[in-house]
Amino acid sequence: MCFHALSNRSRGGPGCRGTALAFAKASGVKKSLPLWFGAVIPSMLVGHAAGYALSGRPLIDARHGWFASALENSSVALIALCAILVACALLYAGFFKQTRIERSLAQLWPRLAIAQIALFAAAESAEGLHLTPAGILTQIATALCAAYLLSLFSRLLQSCIAGTDEAERYLQRLLQEVAAFVCRESAPRSVTLFASAGHSRFQRPPPFA
Repeated sequence: MCFHALSNRSRGGPGCRGTALAFAKASGVKKSLPLWFGAVIPSMLVGHAAGYALSGRPLIDARHGWFASALENSSVALIALCAILVACALLYAGFFKQTRIERSLAQLWPRLAIAQIALFAAAESAEGLHLTPAGILTQIATALCAAYLLSLFSRLLQSCIAGTDEAERYLQRLLQEVAAFVCRESAPRSVTLFASAGHSRFQRPPPFA
């Protein structure tokens, strides 16, 4: 839903923040977790290592076998979270936008290859080297692979955005509590008297012999 709101922002639609708040209200979420929670574990591990280093105690022993994997996984998770936030901020600000070129391999490959060759030439000249045919062919091949993967991702993203409306309506129907008010018509007076007096009062008398 966030990508759909970002795409609708240029047309005056609601932003990603409004959609996220609406979804949080619909799902019953009282309060979101603060962002600094993601930095608690890696910061604690770095402080733990710094404390051991300042005190001169070794950190490599049997009791700290979990330390390296925990530090690596928590750091990777924090970096991924920061990357997602930066990408959302750039999309929300309109710095990047999706075009039809990303979905077409024939249009994307030449542009990507030319840009890569120009950037590769600048890097080689900064290092004091010269372009070689092998390097140019390598850049063209990698541009083809990157263009193919990017076109697949762009088509998948477009399909997700196209199906966002239906998914949003389904989630709203599933998570929201709807109060239904049923209008009832007043019953006729004869039915009301029959219900209050009972059916024994309105029995037909027996016929005369």
